Amino acid sequence: MYPPEAPGDGNETPLDVIAVDASEAELERYLAAYEHRYRAACKAFDAWDDLTKDWGAEHDRECYELRRRYQVYGGLITGTKFKILRCRSGGRPASEREAPASPKVHG
Repeated sequence: MYPPEAPGDGNETPLDVIAVDASEAELERYLAAYEHRYRAACKAFDAWDDLTKDWGAEHDRECYELRRRYQVYGGLITGTKFKILRCRSGGRPASEREAPASPKVHG
């Protein structure tokens, strides 16, 4: 879940789903490793970023490269929190939501 002050891209949902699994233990292992990689990518981006410049194409390229290198997704925003939540839709589209819930990792 991105911090409230994070700039939006027109999407009003301040979260991304990064993993789906029926096993909460597996999600906890995945989350621990993912969060470590994500924090490292944010640190690398913050060290690279010249805050005196407006966001531009070079920022997009650096963000893309860091997400690829660290195998993370979404915005690289320091202060992002991660939480395992139960998905009420079972990961299916709204038209198929009769399925039992499965846990998801959000970030």
